[in-house]
Amino acid sequence: MVEIYREQLDNGLTLLVAEQHRLPLVCSTVWYRVGSREEKEGFTGLSHFLEHMMFKGSRRFPKGSLDALSLRLGGQNNAFTSYDYTCYYFTFAADRWEVALDVEADRMRRLLLPPDEFASEKQVVLEELHMGEDNPWEFLRRHVRSLAYQRHPYRHPIIGWEEDLKGITLEQMRAYYDFYYQPGNAVVAIAGDVDPKRVSALVHQNFGRLKGRSLPRQPLPA
Repeated sequence: MVEIYREQLDNGLTLLVAEQHRLPLVCSTVWYRVGSREEKEGFTGLSHFLEHMMFKGSRRFPKGSLDALSLRLGGQNNAFTSYDYTCYYFTFAADRWEVALDVEADRMRRLLLPPDEFASEKQVVLEELHMGEDNPWEFLRRHVRSLAYQRHPYRHPIIGWEEDLKGITLEQMRAYYDFYYQPGNAVVAIAGDVDPKRVSALVHQNFGRLKGRSLPRQPLPA
């Protein structure tokens, strides 16, 4: 059984490290405690839309640089949104994984959200939604959930409803990002061929200066 190293920084960030030396690989993940369950009526799809925008450039890492970085270093990166959380991850060889923390700390608080990219990516997300509507099983799943959950926010699809997505503004997304994307609402989880003490030092170096606050989750109806 793998022991988990756990630490909480002064700004609220939680660090989890699973030291595992069977393969010379490291998976670095950042989990934000925000998913479609946090979205208010009329703003469905905002969490997933923001996930897309997290790849459109931060202060130090412009658009396209994350995929280029992963390719150059022989790794991979991606993200996914759920009802309860949003996760971003990098997988690299153990001798080059540390750049992932640099990237994640920068886009945690310094995302650019350019207006032109916002408008363009909204169309991408809407097309993704339309593709789901063209899939009979996905269409059925969305509408069964909307009937099965009468009050609970799980009734809304993670990708959102089309009319809500069309109405989301850049200002609303920026406010959502500023509120939820901060150390006190995040967990950094590192698994692989690492030394927990070294990981802790790197996390303090990259994330320690970022301001954070605790965000208790809103109670949900049964």
